[in-house]
Amino acid sequence: MKRKSLITAISFPKETGLILDKLQNKFHKNRSELLREMINYYVESSVNNKNIKQNQEYIDDSDANKVLKLYYKLISVTKSKPTIVVAVGIVNKKNKVIIGLRKKNDRFVKDLHWTFPSGKIESLNFENEIVKIVERETSLKIKVVQLVHARVFPDSPQKSIRIVVLYYHCKIKSGRQKPGGDFKEIKWVPAAEVHRYFTTSVSDEITAFLGTF
Repeated sequence: MKRKSLITAISFPKETGLILDKLQNKFHKNRSELLREMINYYVESSVNNKNIKQNQEYIDDSDANKVLKLYYKLISVTKSKPTIVVAVGIVNKKNKVIIGLRKKNDRFVKDLHWTFPSGKIESLNFENEIVKIVERETSLKIKVVQLVHARVFPDSPQKSIRIVVLYYHCKIKSGRQKPGGDFKEIKWVPAAEVHRYFTTSVSDEITAFLGTF
């Protein structure tokens, strides 16, 4: 059976929302209908175009990633501001999740100390990227369960760049935990107590998801 990924929410930047509002008024359709049409057009054009450029992605992964690829392309052309996509791994063991203490301050996110394993995505193969990121920062080999949330980082409009954050639920396959990458220390903490360690905001969707462990 083919695995399906689920997006619980996508947060659009203001300029993208305005574009969608104009399209809704012009075509007399709701936002969900417009997004489905854009996704279908993107998928069909990718499949039907026989002269696909070398750097164009084939549509062969989860529905969630199709949406995110389309979203990434959409926000990339709405404004000249550079966009960075960051993947976050929520790795759980029963009712606990793994978090790490950073070695130094983050360049773009102020007061980022304890956090989930995370890092900048270098390609559109999102799931493969988060597997590499988690192993680099924790030495654990993981498998991706599902994409649980995607959002634009809250204060991105005030920054010189736009930060899109993708949150993936992951399970351990093998390995022994050891801090690496940006982490100098890692630990397992009860999912319900993550807020005691984090000094940056946690979205309501992630808080709700942590409550399921």
